[in-house]
Amino acid sequence: MRLNETIRYLVTIGEVPSRDLAIREFEALIDTFGYKFYCIFHEPKPIENPAHLIIAANWEQRWIERYVAKKYIVTDPTIKFLLRANRSFSWQQAVAAYEGLPHYRRMQKMMQDGKAHGLVSGHIFPIFGRNGLMGAVTLGGPNEIELSPVEEMLLQTVTRITYFRLLEFEGTLFADKIKEGMDIVLTHREVQALSNMADGMTSPEIAEVLKVAPTTVDWYGASVQEKLGAKNRIHAVALAIRKGLIP
Repeated sequence: MRLNETIRYLVTIGEVPSRDLAIREFEALIDTFGYKFYCIFHEPKPIENPAHLIIAANWEQRWIERYVAKKYIVTDPTIKFLLRANRSFSWQQAVAAYEGLPHYRRMQKMMQDGKAHGLVSGHIFPIFGRNGLMGAVTLGGPNEIELSPVEEMLLQTVTRITYFRLLEFEGTLFADKIKEGMDIVLTHREVQALSNMADGMTSPEIAEVLKVAPTTVDWYGASVQEKLGAKNRIHAVALAIRKGLIP
């Protein structure tokens, strides 16, 4: 169920016509993983109001106001850990990393405060561009949430695509510039799948040729679309041909 819903999201999010609809689709997807709350934000910087970093969130307004008023961004262990992380991590991992160090008790107090607002367990997914950290997506909920390695990998892709899609809806050129500047590297399987898509083959047909499941072909397609910044498969094929990635 989660796998199918995730692949459907990755394949269709590029064609969603509005920001509000994209957010609703995102909220519905993360709910299947047990997450009730999310915050999509730009790279944390020492500015006066961290609320200005938020792109989209459904945190309780009381928690956002409290987070800003208490200046939690200074002691938030998840933010501190984010600035040195190179992959996704759980909130618990972030807290444990600072055990025994200065401000550890303050960090624990802040996390306890978050639990009082329904933020019991969660994960953070960094968003990297060519020049390093650009932002992140934090997902949380009132219950303990554990992810398998595959689920964590899927959500890393989901959060990255969602981050850039929302930037596009904001009308910024930043996402396009980053995509254009990044080196595009396709795996052998992605090239095979894309070449067959260019020949007009469907996912089941490609799956039969590659000896994989149709959902795996959909995954290749979604990955290629994300790497190329394409809105759909046809767009991905056109961009790949233009860039010389497939003949």
